[in-house]
Amino acid sequence: MSNSVTHLRRSAGKGFTLIELLVVIAIIAILAAILFPVFAQAKLAAKSTAALSNLKQIGTSIHMYAADNDDGTVLTDQNEFKGYDYLNDPTWVTSLAPYNKNHDITWDPARSIPQGSPLNGYASQFLPTLAINDGGFSGYWDGSCSNLGNYKYGRSMTSLEFPAERAVFMPDIWAGTNVGWYYFRHYQAPWVDMSQDYTDWSWYQEVWQTRLGHSGKKIPTVYADSHASKVGPEKFISWVEAPDTTTFCSHLYSRGLDKFWGGYGGPSL
Repeated sequence: MSNSVTHLRRSAGKGFTLIELLVVIAIIAILAAILFPVFAQAKLAAKSTAALSNLKQIGTSIHMYAADNDDGTVLTDQNEFKGYDYLNDPTWVTSLAPYNKNHDITWDPARSIPQGSPLNGYASQFLPTLAINDGGFSGYWDGSCSNLGNYKYGRSMTSLEFPAERAVFMPDIWAGTNVGWYYFRHYQAPWVDMSQDYTDWSWYQEVWQTRLGHSGKKIPTVYADSHASKVGPEKFISWVEAPDTTTFCSHLYSRGLDKFWGGYGGPSL
């Protein structure tokens, strides 16, 4: 056997050196550090897309409901009727069930647990993680922003102003739990503490907190005309810029946010 053949065989059997292995491991670690955030963002984007799909289906179902109910908006709940049971009686989830035929679409896909998980004795129709705009869509408050009057149940769909700008359903979170609540208050949900994230329940933070589960920290929303998109901080008013109710109301109207959240004083607002 020639010396050249022997040299080739010995070279072919030579393993990696420790330095070479460390270099390979370092390269893999660098690639992982680059790619993992990309994968995480892609996962968030997929969940946000699924949430928009669910909201779009709910947006379609409210129009089907209105067609069968004299053009009326679906009610948040049946609390206007005497003897209402907060633990068991119908909410909008129950009212829209015949139209969407899929209880799962009332659940924000960014939330990982099965929809309808019980909490404090409440039935599943009280605990979806997609919530209705109570005072801005399903009913309304008379009075004014800074001096609420009485709550009125229901309104006409065709009389609703700014249907392409009015938020009807958005994700919500009962912070500190794995569920949500079935409605948000349009005079509290837009007014948020942006300095911290909450770990317990707050009417003010229930919608704002959901941004953390969606791509770009933007919140999926369906509007009264049934189109869906995502919104960001531009739709909210911080406690810093509005430390009191009067200032909040001033910002709400001067920035045109009443078109998004809803106004006060009449059924068309």
